[in-house]
Amino acid sequence: MPNSNCTSLGIYSIGNNYNGIFGKAYRLSGLDETNSNAFKRAIVLHYYSAVPYEEQDRSISRSHGCPMVNEQFFKRIEKIIDSSKSNILLDIYY
Repeated sequence: MPNSNCTSLGIYSIGNNYNGIFGKAYRLSGLDETNSNAFKRAIVLHYYSAVPYEEQDRSISRSHGCPMVNEQFFKRIEKIIDSSKSNILLDIYY
C-alpha cells in the first residue's frame, strides 16, 4: 500500500552488505510485482534495537519499507548470508 511505511510483500534476493545508519545491512532486490522497486527505493535488511527477540503479534515500528530484525537474530543470519555460495531469498508474506 503506497505511503504505509510497511515492507512490501513478496520474494527478495539478498544482495551485498554495506554499513549504513543502522550498522551492517543487506541490499534487497524485489523479485515480484509487489516489490519490484525495492532496490531503487534502497530497501534493505537490517537490525533495529526496537525489535524484540520474541515473536510479536502487533506492530513494532514503522520501517519505511525495510524489513528489520532483532540484533541478536541478525548476528545469527548474517553468518549464514555471508558464507552462502548461492543467492539467498527472503519471502515477506502475511
